[in-house]
Amino acid sequence: MRILPGVLKELSRHVPTVLFQTVEWSDLASELPKISKRMLQKEGFEELYHSNKELLHAYSIQLTTHANDHREFSNKKWVGEKILTLYFVQLFSKNGLFLDLRSNHFSEKDSHLVWSPSNFWTKFDENFRIGLLKVYEGFYLENDELYYSGLEAIGLLKKDFSLSDKKQLGDLFRAQFGSALTEEMKFGLEQFKNSIIKMSDFLLSRKVNISKDFLYLGIYLVTMYSMLEEMGERYPVKQIYLDVRGRFKANEI
Repeated sequence: MRILPGVLKELSRHVPTVLFQTVEWSDLASELPKISKRMLQKEGFEELYHSNKELLHAYSIQLTTHANDHREFSNKKWVGEKILTLYFVQLFSKNGLFLDLRSNHFSEKDSHLVWSPSNFWTKFDENFRIGLLKVYEGFYLENDELYYSGLEAIGLLKKDFSLSDKKQLGDLFRAQFGSALTEEMKFGLEQFKNSIIKMSDFLLSRKVNISKDFLYLGIYLVTMYSMLEEMGERYPVKQIYLDVRGRFKANEI
């Protein structure tokens, strides 16, 4: 943990420590110089900023490079729905994703959610990104074959797992999705952290190492949960996912 850049230390303090114990540290070590260049020199920021600005415009999400005039949100339900939309749009995009979704980066203006993203970004390995989309697709469309295929693609599920281990891992990962597909979901950061701890403990007991991409995903999810917990509303997550999926037409899953 001591070798992490400042911003990653700040964000990672919200991520259960046990998750770091499952990371392939050789992968993460090779990533640290890239993170430093992105944070200090804004390497790659402009390209990702402009591509995501164009992509998110259709969803009434406006990107800015100016410091955000963050105030109390007037419509927290609407803001939370936009955050979930943003979360899924970045996953469907091949461009890369800005990882910090905490509230201090957002404001409202003229029926738009205004986002001033930090320099902390990543681009998932394409196999990981497609695998993650399969996980969401499999969950929301209740397709277990696709769901478990996605878990294998993102490196959580191993081919030599017993049926019991496979089911246990699948159930542990499902915990982040809420209790039922048809219910609106309220986001609680402690509940999410507990699900991560249980899953990480399981992976450690099976000697499974996760990739740097999964660690970035953990940070991305934690910042989203933090924002949505602050909003304090319930959200139709499945419908928001399906709306974003429909625009992308899910051609690549």
